[in-house]
Amino acid sequence: MMKDVLQSWLAEDIGDGDVTSDATISNIKCQAKVSGGPGFLSGIEVCKVLLEMEDIHFITKFKDGDQINSKELIFELSGNSHDILRVERVLLNILSHLSGIATSTAKVVEKAKAINPNVQILATRKTTPGLRLFEKEAVVHGGGETHRYRLDDAILIKDNHLKINSNISELVVKARKKYPDLMVEVEADTVEQAVEANNAKADRIMLDNFKPQLVGSTVKRLREQSNVEIEVSGGINLDNVGDYAPYADFISLSSLTMSAPPVDFSLHVT
Repeated sequence: MMKDVLQSWLAEDIGDGDVTSDATISNIKCQAKVSGGPGFLSGIEVCKVLLEMEDIHFITKFKDGDQINSKELIFELSGNSHDILRVERVLLNILSHLSGIATSTAKVVEKAKAINPNVQILATRKTTPGLRLFEKEAVVHGGGETHRYRLDDAILIKDNHLKINSNISELVVKARKKYPDLMVEVEADTVEQAVEANNAKADRIMLDNFKPQLVGSTVKRLREQSNVEIEVSGGINLDNVGDYAPYADFISLSSLTMSAPPVDFSLHVT
């Protein structure tokens, strides 16, 4: 599967060929170095597959999840010049994008766990179409975890479900009856919905777009009734994650995959 994806990415970038290299330079043996940073690495294993597909020899001491300094030497490459230049942009895009996600995740994880060592940072399904597996793995490389990969991974009763049927207890019962082996989570937009979900014995309650103070008081109220798992989501970022960390078992952030700045990498023939 990964090779098919990589082939499609190469085809997207190459088109009918690297006309500049074909017209101007000989296809001789050469070496190149890939360097970049700072940040946390993701995409190393993907890039290894890419390089092997194109018969480019590589040396690296790094693995996904490693922290790197600025201008760190990541790959030493050797192969035909046309092959190296043909894969350059795809290789760098993979490293830059995925390492950016891992780096952003690592910052959030560090800040949240400094306050609550038991809290887990989760990625959502808000991912780039076609890149979900890679982006979710990048979150893991940064020390986070994943929420649902797909709609069939767990039951998550959201606001749009409640617009159609607002009876949370009824929906939880229906979900458990049809899919007894799946976790049942309810997204609550109000304290009243959170209490109803707790009374219905949902496995997890997501407090969505609650201010930190309201999260604290709501969690205290819920904990008086049960040990239900608490997730907080909505409007959470690096700046305010510490305000939510004391109260939550899980914190989910779409920004991990949707707005992480890339890490800078470059490839230079030597």
